[in-house]
Amino acid sequence: MKINGIDIRKYDAKQLTADVQPPSFANSYEWLTGAALPTEFETEVQMGHLKLSIYFKGKDRNNIIRAASEFMSNFTKACKMELDGYKGTYIGFITSNDYEKKNVKQRYVVNLEFDGFFVDDDLSITFDGKTSASFYKVGTRDAPCVVEVYAKSALTNYTITGLGEDDIIIESLAAGKTVVIDAKTGLVTIDGANAFDKVNMWEFPVLKAGETALIFSNTKARVTVRYTPMWI
Repeated sequence: MKINGIDIRKYDAKQLTADVQPPSFANSYEWLTGAALPTEFETEVQMGHLKLSIYFKGKDRNNIIRAASEFMSNFTKACKMELDGYKGTYIGFITSNDYEKKNVKQRYVVNLEFDGFFVDDDLSITFDGKTSASFYKVGTRDAPCVVEVYAKSALTNYTITGLGEDDIIIESLAAGKTVVIDAKTGLVTIDGANAFDKVNMWEFPVLKAGETALIFSNTKARVTVRYTPMWI
């Protein structure tokens, strides 16, 4: 098992058990009197839950407590866990923890619980000089994405349709330059500098489950869409 890329053997620890539970959710709807069918609203999908038990051993109890303290310092923020026996990476937000002493002084168990979800490695799709394209998003959760638009020649009011309810319009971009629209960080940049004034959009791009159909206003750009597959 690894936490934030660190093998937990560094802390003289090993994963005992990992119980991954999917989120519970219910459809939201209203069935008005006299209506033939109910009106269905968008269902909010919460995070899943993880119960984790970690086994520690050491020279003595003080040694174990210090190792466990170092181990717990990984959870002051959201963490990335590679669990033994599971594919992908679990993004976890700790909700509770407790320490369980064993009869042998050199043994300890830490029980932890998290809210979270699984993600896979980042994926990217590039559309070079296209006016239309489509692709299927991997994963079952909506995924914020990063859109990179490279200007093969100078762009004016270059429009991308299909990455949200409203179009993304690149109002101006010099030939050879790339504008990066990053929904994960909430930034729009060119060469690392703020470029919000170059882009007209109401919201950052988010990929929905299933097929995404895109329309590009001309063939003068190379567009790359990058995202992290996320799972319910």
